[in-house]
Amino acid sequence: MNSFFNFYYDEICPALRALDIKIKEHCNTVDINELSSLLHITPNEINTILNSKHITDLTSDIIPTIMLNGSSYICKLFKKSLSYCNSKTYSPNDIAYIYNIDKQKVEKAFNTLHITEISEANLPKLFKLI
Repeated sequence: MNSFFNFYYDEICPALRALDIKIKEHCNTVDINELSSLLHITPNEINTILNSKHITDLTSDIIPTIMLNGSSYICKLFKKSLSYCNSKTYSPNDIAYIYNIDKQKVEKAFNTLHITEISEANLPKLFKLI
């Protein structure tokens, strides 16, 4: 049985790590096709975002702007997680919202773990139950 853990750690984490590296490289030009692949959005969507923000050059510094405006799961996850960046713990509602997981599944996992809130360090335990 596949869990959210598998999806998150096999699909999402590698993409987020690659994006983090790409942002920290401070490149003057980023390949639109590579970024498209990492963000799971089309080059056309990237160009639309750049045009709407009046940005002419696709640099590594612009990647967060693309992520804040992109339509993919990774982009939405990034945007939602920013509103929780100062949180030390998360409720079932927080997890369901941030990761776009069915609230009942999250609550069931919380109940199985006998907890009402969870820290980021313990998310793998939770994700294995979803």
